[in-house]
Amino acid sequence: MKINDRKPILFEKSDHNIWTDPYIQQQMLKKHLDLHSDEASRRQEYIVKIVNFILQHAKPKSRSLDLGCGPGLYTSHLADEMHTVTGIDFNKASIEYATHKRKDIEYILGDYIMNYPTGQYDLVTMIYCDMGTHSDRDRDKLLKNIYHSLTDNGIFIFDIFSEGIINDRQEGKSWEYEPSGGFWNESEYLLLSQTFHYPRDKAFAYQYNLIVEDTIKQFIVWERYYSEKEITDLLKKIGFRKISIHKNLLGKNNFTSSSEMFIVTEK
Repeated sequence: MKINDRKPILFEKSDHNIWTDPYIQQQMLKKHLDLHSDEASRRQEYIVKIVNFILQHAKPKSRSLDLGCGPGLYTSHLADEMHTVTGIDFNKASIEYATHKRKDIEYILGDYIMNYPTGQYDLVTMIYCDMGTHSDRDRDKLLKNIYHSLTDNGIFIFDIFSEGIINDRQEGKSWEYEPSGGFWNESEYLLLSQTFHYPRDKAFAYQYNLIVEDTIKQFIVWERYYSEKEITDLLKKIGFRKISIHKNLLGKNNFTSSSEMFIVTEK
């Protein structure tokens, strides 16, 4: 049993994934559905604010695609406003919950990087700073797919962390012992966590060693942040236009950081 304590190569992928691990994805679903917490999805009051923000910029009754839709907390609101909605996520537990909850919404279990949904959309959304979890290469591939899937004058709305996130993060190590199980496993476990910063590449890596009895699982989660110029130049390079950046949409909140930007851009 070997603990990995080295600094990962930029955007290195771990053997295990918190969104597809059979036990952890169930715990993620529970956190999604806790509307008083910002841990996996935002609290209900902020979800409503974000949905209203989306509706202000989207055309009525749009054909909408939500990337990383989770259990359908945003798609359900859009469907209530007469949008024709598709959602995709690779958390099986979330998709099964969402499909059972709403039969009038198309849900897809899949990886939107590798298997981007076919079809044309008037609106594409990606909420909860998902853009920052991907390598630059995967991000560029995704942005090109989003652009080509949008109808003329179609809208893409997403959020990302700004450079201010560095004031809410610091490199370090910690450990967590759960004698009766918890978020990471139903049995007794020890979790060793490390945070690494890559200032030149504007990214953080969160590396976890999960020790259960005589086994160990290793997870890495990435978090990329951007300057306003960087994200604007990136979107223009893809072909997007009419880019607007919205800060302090939610004010100070209990999300992992309040230093976030909501981006609205048009094809």
